[in-house]
Amino acid sequence: MIENQSWYQASIPPQQPRPRLHGELSVDVCIVGGGFTGLSAALELAKAGRTVALLEAEQVGWGCSGRNGGQINPGLAADQSTLGKQLGAEAVRALWQLSLDGVALLRARVADYAIDCELKQGILLVANKPRHVPELQAWQARLEQLGYDQLQFHDRAGLQGLLQADYQAGVMDWGGGDLHPLKYVLGLAAAAEQHGAKLFENSQVLSYRQDNTGVTVDTTQGQVRAGHLLLAGNAYIGKLLPWQQRRFMPIGSYVGATAPLGELVDQLIPSRAAVCDMNTLIDYYRLSADGRLLFGGRASARDARPEALRQTMRQRMTQVFPALGQTDFEYLWGGQVAMTASKAPHFGRLGGRVLFTQGYSGQGVALAGLAGKLMAEAVMGQQQGFDLFARLKHAPVPPGVALQTGIRALALLWYRLRDAR
Repeated sequence: MIENQSWYQASIPPQQPRPRLHGELSVDVCIVGGGFTGLSAALELAKAGRTVALLEAEQVGWGCSGRNGGQINPGLAADQSTLGKQLGAEAVRALWQLSLDGVALLRARVADYAIDCELKQGILLVANKPRHVPELQAWQARLEQLGYDQLQFHDRAGLQGLLQADYQAGVMDWGGGDLHPLKYVLGLAAAAEQHGAKLFENSQVLSYRQDNTGVTVDTTQGQVRAGHLLLAGNAYIGKLLPWQQRRFMPIGSYVGATAPLGELVDQLIPSRAAVCDMNTLIDYYRLSADGRLLFGGRASARDARPEALRQTMRQRMTQVFPALGQTDFEYLWGGQVAMTASKAPHFGRLGGRVLFTQGYSGQGVALAGLAGKLMAEAVMGQQQGFDLFARLKHAPVPPGVALQTGIRALALLWYRLRDAR
């Protein structure tokens, strides 16, 4: 992992640390993980009058929720045909609608709690190669068949008014957008606390055990007794989820932030929309509120060396925007994204009192918040949404760090060869 401070961290005031859990505590629900998923669940439960303790091993927003690319995408990362083969057309429609509910939930929370997170509307999906154009048009047609009317196709010439870069075509999705993820996750934390949830930082969970009456959760310096436990650590869940239940591999993903570009931003991205390309190993980028280009991508099976990564990321950025040939990143950081083989998220249960969600596969800004809400609803007896996601089948992940790293490396090599075609 790149250890440099992210631009997100540098762009906010210093945060008052939350307390570490000391001693014993009894609550209705205990949550592990202080990111989008865990905080969303905490907010829903606390609003409904449940007592909640959330345990974060580091600080709220420390993981992917506080350092991702900030892009909001309706839908799942998985191909709809993959979902359809498993669940059928009716379930695919229901999953699509749930994904839209996730985006609406995010926007509603920003409005309801006045979260100043630089929320914008519009995201461009762009075709890198001629072979991508019919794929892009087919994708648009499938979503329009589901009743989605937020998409606008732009051919190569028309795209230039939105994005000054060399792509074959693009589709603007006005249902998507972007935001400052760390500001959003901190806003969720404040909202959860406003409703009475107790958030604890620097409180790593060592183990848990469940019985007929509840779950006991042990931290480094305390213990929580709860009726239910929600595991919301995603790529950072570690050994709390048995390897037999792991259906994702952590993949390194990185973001660089330039200095403010001034008037150049309107020459590069006149629409100021977020952008994502159609390669398997994608480039994604957007403009910050102060005019920086935030450029992300460069998936890695293991942590990249800082200087090699900086060079590679700059090369990719300047391939897209040759005018930035002399531009370096002021900030460069990374984190782990949980990828499943199908790119669909993995929902599940351990016994009768422990629920988990994971594996958003790079599309978690809205989806993770939805997952937290669905876990909270399941605890409160409304299980339909959670159970629909839990019906998705996932290939198991083999045990052992060395074997997993080797498999990731081979998969990424295959993706690079495929993208080069």
